[in-house]
Amino acid sequence: RLHDLPLLLESSLKNGFSVQQKVEAYKLLVLTYIYLEEPAKADEAMLSLLQTDHYFEVNNTTDPAEFIALYKTFRTKPVYRLGGRIGANASQPNVMEAIKVNSGESKYSYGIGLQFYVSAEIPLTERLTLNPEVGLIQKSFNYKNVVSFVDTTFNTTANERQTWLSLPVSIQYEFSNIKAKPYLALGAQFDYLGIAFISAERQRQGYQLIENKSFDIISQRNKVNTSLLATAGARLKLGSGFIVTEVRFQYGLSKLNKSASAFGVDDNLTFQYGYADSIFKMNSLSVSVGYMYNIFKPKKLRYK
Repeated sequence: RLHDLPLLLESSLKNGFSVQQKVEAYKLLVLTYIYLEEPAKADEAMLSLLQTDHYFEVNNTTDPAEFIALYKTFRTKPVYRLGGRIGANASQPNVMEAIKVNSGESKYSYGIGLQFYVSAEIPLTERLTLNPEVGLIQKSFNYKNVVSFVDTTFNTTANERQTWLSLPVSIQYEFSNIKAKPYLALGAQFDYLGIAFISAERQRQGYQLIENKSFDIISQRNKVNTSLLATAGARLKLGSGFIVTEVRFQYGLSKLNKSASAFGVDDNLTFQYGYADSIFKMNSLSVSVGYMYNIFKPKKLRYK
């Protein structure tokens, strides 16, 4: 009674079936049209099945060989993934040329900042994925200068905060035979600086404290930065996508300032607070977590 099945299932497919029941019904229709030798209708039923359940997979043990063969002629993998990530980074200058305002000791240390990304993943092969992103990154680092005289010690502490618009692009290699789907990635990042402030304070033994003050130093910074990226991450399936966790190292290639602006545009920062801009690049280590949603567009594949 193969000819009767499409009419028997039509009304229930439109109104009465649950998702799982629809999957079973479409599977039955595919087999029906295969055995009736109606390939166009079999293709249409298979497409409806894949649109109903994007994660449907054949059972190589129990499903008929004709059904499995037809299934393999369709695109069943996600065409791309969209999502976002949030995280934190630890950033520290990589000093290329030390510039001092006095005979004291100066050093930089890392600071903590937040970061937000809108991310896309485009599968290129079974294991390789293109990962372009747009991010808003806050970076922070600390500066300390100590200079001693016979009768006193001057101690300057400063914190610089930067906000960058970032465009990272990387290629991921996924170890897909492992359940957690770990991956490694290499890429490059292009940044544009929007905000740069430094807050400084100076303590003078036996003298009045020079209060904490904030300075806009964006004019002392190069606004364009390029970096190399190395990433290790993992995906854990949840719902219609993946929870993604990443650890990323960013190695700065561009110098963020110049010798000509080492002593700044504000004399107070140099002479009152004892701050001088060493020439540096920026390195960062970050951790983040997010969610990537699978976008499916099943279709019949055309073979030449």
